Amino acid sequence: MGIILAVMGGIAEMVSSAVSIVAAAITGGRESAPDQQLLEQITLFQQRNAELHAEFLKIQEKIKSQGIEDEIESFEDLERLDKEAADALIKLAIKTEPLQMEGRNDGFYGMTSTGESTIINALLGKAVAAVSFGETTIEMQSYRFRNFALHDMPGRDDEMSYFSMHHIAVWKGLTGRFVVILATLKEMSKVFSLLDKLSLKYDIIVNKLDTVDLEEREYFKEKIRKEVVEIGLTGVENIWFVSAKYPDQFTD
Repeated sequence: MGIILAVMGGIAEMVSSAVSIVAAAITGGRESAPDQQLLEQITLFQQRNAELHAEFLKIQEKIKSQGIEDEIESFEDLERLDKEAADALIKLAIKTEPLQMEGRNDGFYGMTSTGESTIINALLGKAVAAVSFGETTIEMQSYRFRNFALHDMPGRDDEMSYFSMHHIAVWKGLTGRFVVILATLKEMSKVFSLLDKLSLKYDIIVNKLDTVDLEEREYFKEKIRKEVVEIGLTGVENIWFVSAKYPDQFTD
């Protein structure tokens, strides 16, 4: 499984969008005590970036004051409704420092039920991440090992939930970024756009390939590759076509 080789070089620990850390132990998926050193790093990160965080909050307040908050579900919506706020958000994102994390850290991002948790379980060969339909992951979950960690990001249908200082800092701090989709890059196109604007590299995982008819699979793969060119993505390093549920079916 090629993606295992790409990921299993190692990884190390992560935070929720606020400050709490959920580090699930390998055995039984128990919550372990937060890493004190990492907590100190997060505290220092917040102190160093207090002014920047305040600027993020100003943009959020500006959007709320215009009464357009309910109309914004993607970065594209924000650009359409308030170009000035969108441009300011990108500038703040560029200024945001990476969160310093020890070892190798790989994060998995995707919309609700695209299968990040199932992929993590398949990579580790055991069920450590909760899997179900709907909003499974509501906090960033870290699965930590000796020299690496896998991070299961929140499954959200609201793309704007990713555009906060904490999420951007984590994105920048990760060793590897894996964006999970099912049928089209458009599912996460605005996330791809932001990663490209920040000049961050990432892999795309096309999950649940087993649900595509056998005779349609090559056409489907080519369609995804063409979308990369059509959308103009610049940060893509690899595209993996997999089935986390049936990992042995596909060479990736």
